[in-house]
Amino acid sequence: MGRTLSTAARTWAAVAGVLLLVHLTAEATGAQDLSTVSQWTLMPALAAVVFTATRRPRSRLVTWVLVALGFSWLGDLVPSLVDDDMSFLVMVGFFLLAQVAYVAAFAPFVRRSVVHRRRLLLLPYAAALGTLVALCAPHAGSLLVPVCVYGAMLTAMAVLATGLGRVAALGGAIFLVSDALIALEAFVPSWDIAGQGFWVMLTYTVGQGLLAAAVLRRDAAERRAPEQQVAPADVLQDELAPRRTGGDRRAGLSNQ
Repeated sequence: MGRTLSTAARTWAAVAGVLLLVHLTAEATGAQDLSTVSQWTLMPALAAVVFTATRRPRSRLVTWVLVALGFSWLGDLVPSLVDDDMSFLVMVGFFLLAQVAYVAAFAPFVRRSVVHRRRLLLLPYAAALGTLVALCAPHAGSLLVPVCVYGAMLTAMAVLATGLGRVAALGGAIFLVSDALIALEAFVPSWDIAGQGFWVMLTYTVGQGLLAAAVLRRDAAERRAPEQQVAPADVLQDELAPRRTGGDRRAGLSNQ
């Protein structure tokens, strides 16, 4: 896909890679201020890649993914600007909207997803959601319903992403893992892994990046399809043209 990207898109992809490296380094070294500020730049950079890699009129798929990336950015940004008591709810709210946008983007591809083609693969998604809710429920309190709603929407996104192929399926699954890590840290007192923030952000950015890559591949394929349908007719017309010319000349000679 890299060869088909515009110069602007490749430039933004490089910028996004540098920003991600800065952010992950800040997470790994405990540079909290740099980590916070650099996190605000990640989704705008990825959205810039998607925007510059596509052209107008942008497809429904691309438009909804840009909306999802916008809400993801707000989920990264706004919690840092509000009181600590509200930050988690604000984050969940914006990322819920992001998942809704992703579901809207991927829903037209449901017939290509595991929902229709390989229904047995729905079981791991259902098991992941059930396990996550079971672990979080005892300590979620009044947030249990919002957590369940968000978990269901997140799982729906991951399932529907399979309709865009393996890259999107992997991206959706990794995104699910990222949010699962956040939920486990928030609601399971015994949960404690080294480098929690690093692993959350690594899976978050990789998941989003893979989803974006799959969307760009699908968009490029859909734009090529009409051209490929028209091309054979054009070629046939060009091949027949000399024959028609010869036939016309022969007809003219016979009339003479």
